Amino acid sequence: MTRYTVGAAVVVAAIGLAGVGRAAAQDEDELRAITARVHGTFQDASGGLGVVSGDMTIARFEVVNGSVVAIGRIAGAMADSSGEVLGKVDQELALAVSNVASTCNQLRMDLAATDAVVLDVPVHFDKEVAGFDSRDGATPKARPVLCAVAHILRRAPAADAVIRALNDVVTALAAATP
Repeated sequence: MTRYTVGAAVVVAAIGLAGVGRAAAQDEDELRAITARVHGTFQDASGGLGVVSGDMTIARFEVVNGSVVAIGRIAGAMADSSGEVLGKVDQELALAVSNVASTCNQLRMDLAATDAVVLDVPVHFDKEVAGFDSRDGATPKARPVLCAVAHILRRAPAADAVIRALNDVVTALAAATP
């Protein structure tokens, strides 16, 4: 196994163990949010390739330097190339958004690759996909705002209209969380 594969396996195992209690709790209180899996790499102290892996829950959307950006919290772990877990990750991350698509049931968007500092280490995060599907633990409040986003996107709107619509989804999902 390569150093990267061992490190990734350790991070995945650590996140899986950390998420067991959370997953059991969410069976009754299913969190409804726009989410993405995030993966990043960095050069560790030994010159190997370390990994960061976690889940991102998007809290809001903004325009930064003329681009629509998703701002959310990542929760996961960081491990070096030998597989040693360097720490838990719980911090805000901003990723540029493109290719937003919505129907009355689903929302999907591409999140651009980016560089960020995690636990005082420069990390390169890969391009990811974020989304929400109202059919998974459907909430009646999500459907109207997803339909509204779909309608707005068909009209090729300005960035501020997209941001308002996407933030409406975040608000509706937060209000629907028990």
